[in-house]
Amino acid sequence: MKKKTKKILSLILALGMIAGVGVFANGLMGNPLSKWLATNTAKKRLAEVYAGKDYEIERVTYSFKDGGYHAFIISPESPDSEFTIRLDMMGKLSWDSYEDRVLSGENTAARINKEYRAATENIFTSPSFPYDTHIEFGDIEFIAQEFAGADDLPAYALFTEDLELDQVYDIGELGKAAGHLVLYVNDEDVSVEKAAEILLEVKQLMDAGGVSFHVIDLVLQYPKPTDDSPRREGRVETMEFLYADIYEEGLVERVDAANEAAIAHHAKMDAESEKITGGMKEK
Repeated sequence: MKKKTKKILSLILALGMIAGVGVFANGLMGNPLSKWLATNTAKKRLAEVYAGKDYEIERVTYSFKDGGYHAFIISPESPDSEFTIRLDMMGKLSWDSYEDRVLSGENTAARINKEYRAATENIFTSPSFPYDTHIEFGDIEFIAQEFAGADDLPAYALFTEDLELDQVYDIGELGKAAGHLVLYVNDEDVSVEKAAEILLEVKQLMDAGGVSFHVIDLVLQYPKPTDDSPRREGRVETMEFLYADIYEEGLVERVDAANEAAIAHHAKMDAESEKITGGMKEK
């Protein structure tokens, strides 16, 4: 009897362990039945809500982060029509990003910005680019119209709602209106005069490449220290320096003023951060 009881207990323990592993695996990777249910629900939604569209399911994947399945929807004829349908383990719809991504213009803005970033990268990484950089990119600033006027968002940003689905845009022209370059340059000469020289050169190169911009953040600093050269402090910085202000007459003075403004900005941010962390320590 005792042996039989031990066998039963061992069987129960083994089944419990198997069940535990199954639950763990299900939470980590999902299961075929749930994926099938999710896929069917996604198909029905495309047929019922998006009838007449050429949308199709690219793939259905499980996300252990939210414990659900994501059906990725694409259109062979519309590059801006990608969106996601989220479903739970029982195949029930929990979220559809069509309105947020397609109708809002977010996808179109992302496509345009990708093209602009690639165009600026071609110039920054060209063998003929005359400066040593370690951060260099360009973005076109887009925001939803509801956020217009917000203090922490650029006033020159374009509205995503104004974009047309799949429309081909001139990124050079959009760059003039809302292009934002970020450029970190390493150089032995860290001065406002050198920064002014760099701004003029970058403007000329961008214009020649047909990729204009509206503002530029430039950070001019010393090269990284090596075993033979110690770390040197000091840098010149401009924050959202206007393309329209990059011309020779008085440029050094404008860069100097921009650098002083950047120093004041960082000092203010540091003081506010110190105030917050100081308050947390007191508590």
